[in-house]
Amino acid sequence: MITDALRRIGIGLTLLGVVGCAATWDEITSRERDFRYITGMSKPNPLAVIRDSTDGARRAEALGALKEPLRHGGNAEDQQAYLDILATAARSDHEPLCRLTAIRTLGKFRDPRAARVLEEVHKQQTAAATHDNKRALRFNADINAFIRKEALVALANTRDPLAVHLLVEVARQPGPPLNADLTDRQQTQDEKAVAIRALRHFPEDKSKDALVYIMRNEKDVALRHTALESLEKITGTRWPADFASWQIEDVRPVPGLTADANVIQRIGALLPQVEPRTK
Repeated sequence: MITDALRRIGIGLTLLGVVGCAATWDEITSRERDFRYITGMSKPNPLAVIRDSTDGARRAEALGALKEPLRHGGNAEDQQAYLDILATAARSDHEPLCRLTAIRTLGKFRDPRAARVLEEVHKQQTAAATHDNKRALRFNADINAFIRKEALVALANTRDPLAVHLLVEVARQPGPPLNADLTDRQQTQDEKAVAIRALRHFPEDKSKDALVYIMRNEKDVALRHTALESLEKITGTRWPADFASWQIEDVRPVPGLTADANVIQRIGALLPQVEPRTK
């Protein structure tokens, strides 16, 4: 029996060496292994897997394999079909992994309709808080929070210009109430951090105003630090990092420093300027 086990391990390692990333150890050792997935040969069409399979992991893999048709040689009809498939999975799939994969795939699309679906997913409520059970978040609190956060990350990845409105709304939301439980508090702070970080990719006045507001009003040091990084990315200049400076109405960038200034330059800007001596 030991010899048989070693032989199976040897075969598995050989297959891993031959097919590389096309196979995983889970695939090789699974009792229900499918050699089409292990070798990558005659692998089922992702659309057929999504339509026919009851295996959540297989459907999730297929959802992740969908590429935006209009950017990969497809037509408008294919584009609509893929958006419909991904939107349905992102909004209402009963498998968390399938929802998350569909959300992340939509984040790779540049079609504005993908961004609108992601906004909708982020705003979904739990089954207890809505009458539309088909589109409710009906998992445990941790998974629900993770899905909402990933929808926000994917929305930022679309770079859709209208996405800035929701990102600003989330970034500027008040912190969690003192009596909120740990999960709710963490969810709020995580979503704020994602939105604040994402605003650096939307260089417009609406983003800058939101980041300045956060620097002046946010009590969380980590969130202020993220806002500072985003603000410097947008404006291309260094801004004061201390909270007190932001309580001044006419706060201004650090003179003479750009956002890519090195450490020596930053220290030099803080030192008093000495006038050169004259003879």
